[in-house]
Amino acid sequence: MSSLARSRPAAIGAVVASAATLGYMYVAGMQTKKEEGPASIYKQSTGLGSNKSDARMDSAAVRSAVQGERKP
Repeated sequence: MSSLARSRPAAIGAVVASAATLGYMYVAGMQTKKEEGPASIYKQSTGLGSNKSDARMDSAAVRSAVQGERKP
């Protein structure tokens, strides 16, 4: 058997695996957009208490937004 005959199935497998991965990533991205809605770091966020963009939050503000208020 020549080396071409052995490498062809591997090349076809790599192409199929790449196409399947890209398809999955597209479907996962569409599901995320549908569940969470379009989001951008450049637009004003409605979830913040003030009229600041979430892109301008410092680390303490991000921590409090993600973790919520600290419990005593």
